[in-house]
Amino acid sequence: MSSSASSPIPLFKIKVQEKGVIKDIKEIIVRIEGLPTCLNGQILDMGDGVKGIIMGYDEDEVLALALGDPSKLKMGKEVIGVSEPFTIPVGDGLIGRMVGALGNPIDGKEPVEADEHVAVFRDSPPITDRATIDQFMPTGTKIVDMLIPLAKGQRQLILGDRMTGKTAIAVDAILNQKDRDVICIYCCLGKSVSGLEKIAGLFQKKGTFDYTTIIAATDNSPVGEQYIVPFAAASIADYFARKGHDVLVVFDDLTKHAWAYRQLSLLLERPPGREAYPGDIFYVQTQLMERAGKFNKDHGDGSITFLGIAETLQNDLTGYIPSNLSSMCDGQICLSSSIFGEGFRPAIDVPVSISIVGGKAQPTIMRTLGKDLRADYARYNEIVKLSKLSSGLSEEADRAVKKGEVIRSIFQQGEANPVSLEEEVILLYAVSSGMLQARSGAERKIFCKDIFDFARGHDQALLSAIESADDVTPEIENAMRKLIEAYFDSTAGVLLEGAGDDAGEQATEA
Repeated sequence: MSSSASSPIPLFKIKVQEKGVIKDIKEIIVRIEGLPTCLNGQILDMGDGVKGIIMGYDEDEVLALALGDPSKLKMGKEVIGVSEPFTIPVGDGLIGRMVGALGNPIDGKEPVEADEHVAVFRDSPPITDRATIDQFMPTGTKIVDMLIPLAKGQRQLILGDRMTGKTAIAVDAILNQKDRDVICIYCCLGKSVSGLEKIAGLFQKKGTFDYTTIIAATDNSPVGEQYIVPFAAASIADYFARKGHDVLVVFDDLTKHAWAYRQLSLLLERPPGREAYPGDIFYVQTQLMERAGKFNKDHGDGSITFLGIAETLQNDLTGYIPSNLSSMCDGQICLSSSIFGEGFRPAIDVPVSISIVGGKAQPTIMRTLGKDLRADYARYNEIVKLSKLSSGLSEEADRAVKKGEVIRSIFQQGEANPVSLEEEVILLYAVSSGMLQARSGAERKIFCKDIFDFARGHDQALLSAIESADDVTPEIENAMRKLIEAYFDSTAGVLLEGAGDDAGEQATEA
């Protein structure tokens, strides 16, 4: 049979697929025979809408994590290997949305429009793509910004027992990024649905969804999604950082992530180690935390800041997971249940809290005004502890206690009430200048609550000068002194009345 030279030649695309067969199903772990050239982290199509991720190997079989309804899987069912890594959809459409660990919407709205798909399990950027961490990240929590400052690109751990306010500090940091050109990602990991709804409602009320994404795997989500969700959050952050944005990611909390991985490892029949965690738990969480950083222009000129939350048991900071995470981070904020029980909020234990890189990024004006703040506060705490065992105080110790009480009063802060940098500077000056020393506790409380509103109404130029100042100038110092004097002059009657009420309350308690 002859054919014309001009006749079209049909071209066929050859698609190669590897196939395997399900040999065993153990809850969400599937044992598969076949797939001779598959890779760790590769996607599998198990049919009926169920996907899988390869988690490990035996001599003759592949172990995979099922993502979806495992009840749809049956022994002997065919499995197809997809020659691509596990990815998640990312894009600007994620801002203002609540999505699950796989990128599916959980807020009842339409699917997210994806600009691209990025790998969930990816290597952290190499050191050649990184830049110096030198930009301040204001959290809005006074005691943190003044004593334990954070920088953009830092990894900071928040440690504490249950119900001590760990999430409140992280959420306040997100609330404080409004109008600061920072994209925030709240990664809910293992929390209750009611807890997630409470935070989502707060974000809705405060207008936080204008720059925030929530990605969640709650306590009733499959354990596989709880394992994946922080890596998915980091991949979303990496997408925005490559576009030149500063990104803040909150992991709430990483203890639950360790629990999820421990459960997966036991199903994978890996030998347990300390506290029944697998030996590679440190490696798994290090892979995650190393993805934070400040990046140079070749990598987008953005930054990724991680705030990881971890739970302790009876203030034990030497637990396996807390100590592991502390070693991966650039500092830690430790909350104490005993301080929380005293009624002090936020209940941060300052002597054991530290920020390794944030101090260099703290604004010079704050560093100058607060240079003795940490030492004075530590001296106050020490004297208070010792005074419980003695009958009296020396004159010098009494002065230190009075100054410490002033510092403690400006550190007090309610939940979901972040403060601005300008307000923190004014409060720092009020302490360092001694202008609050002779005031009662009630007067100081009212002052801390009202001084910023007073400043906005009486000296907006001062607030603008503080925002743009490199250091404390005589003009700024003089303006702050006049502002505080004017405040006490204009509110003297109110403060005296408040002081009387406070004294009456103390007498009643006595």
